[in-house]
Amino acid sequence: MNENEPKYETMPEHYLLCFNDDCPLADTCLHRLAARSGRVTDETVLAVNPARFCGDNCPSYKENKVATLAYGMKHSFHEVKADHIARLRGALIRHFGRGSYYLRRNGLRAITPEEQQYIGSVFQQYGYEIHFDRTEEETLWL
Repeated sequence: MNENEPKYETMPEHYLLCFNDDCPLADTCLHRLAARSGRVTDETVLAVNPARFCGDNCPSYKENKVATLAYGMKHSFHEVKADHIARLRGALIRHFGRGSYYLRRNGLRAITPEEQQYIGSVFQQYGYEIHFDRTEEETLWL
């Protein structure tokens, strides 16, 4: 596998595809790379509308880059005092929404670098340091 090739095994299901060969951003856009990969074999797919082609200023452009994604934060709550847990958890639920918060807490949804910073700042407000359950270098699809 080429070091610049996206990690297709982590590509979300039903990822938006682009079939525009004339786009000047095609070589670095995840939507175009995913379409070219040959890994999407669904009968119907979601695709960028070619009529919206905007040259080098495409609103659908998603740069092919790798980031450190975190998974889970259950173990960080073991260090939090009982009287802080509800307020800390409440702040995160208000930000992410209940379902999305629990997916992240339980390690079922990746936590982006920006989200990691936000979660870290909330923990820091209460005097704690966040330790995610695990981290992985992955393609930043979303």
